[in-house]
Amino acid sequence: MEKVNEVYLIRRVKEKQDMKALHELLDRYRPLINGAKMNFFIRNFDNDDWEQEALIMCYQSCCTYDEDRADNFGAYYRTKFYNHLRSLLRYELAQKRTAFTKSISYDNVVQKNLIKEEVEEMHITPRKEMYQKFIKELSDKEVIALKVFLGELTIEEASQKTKYSRYQLLQAKARCKAKMQKELF
Repeated sequence: MEKVNEVYLIRRVKEKQDMKALHELLDRYRPLINGAKMNFFIRNFDNDDWEQEALIMCYQSCCTYDEDRADNFGAYYRTKFYNHLRSLLRYELAQKRTAFTKSISYDNVVQKNLIKEEVEEMHITPRKEMYQKFIKELSDKEVIALKVFLGELTIEEASQKTKYSRYQLLQAKARCKAKMQKELF
């Protein structure tokens, strides 16, 4: 009698897309779903996700189930559901997604005070006069280094066009940056 009911429910889902019948089938296989929850760990999966995946696979199993070829729907559903979960695991554990599994939320880092860096906020907005004053205080070498810093020139181009070495330009760039922070911030 129970087998007839199960086949009847499967036919209702397949032919009429009856959600009530689908949910009744899902309730019959609740132990299978709970067992899958214990056997598989999929990151960020909550109960709603498990229910949704189980429901989708139950519907697909009903649509593809052939009662003439297979005599046990439970085994068919279990196989499809477990294979689907293995595919989800393969996707999650793929090499290119390993960085996501090791990442943590920035909010959690801030909340746990793991970042000790102090952030300085700019209390003023630099004006044109401030920039002009800053540039007037720079030496010729530092003006060229500023162009490198701003990306107008590469360090190699600046070194070729002037008599300064790469090392001198790097030092001038550092001085320029320090003066900029002192003057503008």
